[in-house]
Amino acid sequence: MKHKRVLVIGLGGLGRSLVEELWDTHVEIMVIDKSESAIDAVKDKAGAAFVADGSDPGVLEGVGAKDVDVAVITYAEDFESSVLVVASLAQLKVPAIFARASNDRQAAVLRAVGATRVILVEHEMGRRLAPEVLSPVSADLVEYASSFRVVPWEAKGNVLGKTVSEFNGRYADLNVLGYWREGAAGPLSVFSRKRRPILPAPTERIVAGDTLLLIGLHDAVEKFLAGDWE
Repeated sequence: MKHKRVLVIGLGGLGRSLVEELWDTHVEIMVIDKSESAIDAVKDKAGAAFVADGSDPGVLEGVGAKDVDVAVITYAEDFESSVLVVASLAQLKVPAIFARASNDRQAAVLRAVGATRVILVEHEMGRRLAPEVLSPVSADLVEYASSFRVVPWEAKGNVLGKTVSEFNGRYADLNVLGYWREGAAGPLSVFSRKRRPILPAPTERIVAGDTLLLIGLHDAVEKFLAGDWE
């Protein structure tokens, strides 16, 4: 299975931090920034690095932005450039476009031109900081939980026909949290999976059309998604 391709545009504090976090997750990273020194600081952690203006549609097309799975625009101050980048990426039909905004008004504009996820950094950092302010213990639990990854996966191959208990025993570093079953409450679509998953009994057999909600440590999930279920 091919790795997810992520494009990071802008290497300020948020962009550099994102590249650092992504580096250990086996995704393919591409970075763009106008600053040569910013590129030099992360180029060893990126598969491709370009000193260029990411708001230029020609640059985005030239570096192959249309082929990435996710693009993240991290500009903090230059809102006009963020809008131009989002609009260009939307025209290139990039499936997931993350963009940084300073306020709700900017967020609304970015969504209108094609952003699929808007990052209000100060707001989100406030939410993350609150548990630590209230309880250092709960903050430790949040940090521990970030080591895990939860993903939906369409059951296939030799997983079909196994019980949930057999799956959990075979893949010791993974567990089935729940599942969605075709026809159980209408057809599945990208996130009619927004409906709640069914809680699995250990004896429940996995059948074709099931989408399993899996949890495991990041490396175990990556290994499984790469085909270690065969």
